[in-house]
Amino acid sequence: MAARQIGKYISILNRQAQRYLHDVVSKYGIGYSSYFFVMYIGANPKCSQREMCESIVIDEAMATREMRKLLKSGYIVRQRRAGDAKTYEISLSESGKELYEKLKEKLLEWWGTLSAESGVDPELLTEQLGAMARVAHEKLIEHKMEGNG
Repeated sequence: MAARQIGKYISILNRQAQRYLHDVVSKYGIGYSSYFFVMYIGANPKCSQREMCESIVIDEAMATREMRKLLKSGYIVRQRRAGDAKTYEISLSESGKELYEKLKEKLLEWWGTLSAESGVDPELLTEQLGAMARVAHEKLIEHKMEGNG
């Protein structure tokens, strides 16, 4: 019975976090989808778009649209990777770094409040959800390799 509820609760938490973060990011002229990219680039400067998409499991076409928006907004900079003329390195601009710090602060505030008020140990929960995410990723790869996807 509990296993059936996991997806439900993860979905609820995701939607609530999405609503909260949408309100936060809209103040900076970006959409909720851009949030993931800003956070990833902030933690992984000079990443390529492909590396980012593989890591956060996001479609490259969507990433391309969001990169254009972030570039136009002045939050990211791109430059060719040394020794690889086909690959761009993506980093945050100074305003992007400021945005990253503000978003990180708001995100920590959100999850900190939820964990504190619910009595959940954030370290343990992070470990458990991380383990589930890794297994889910492995199972998805296995599924695709079996010709099911």
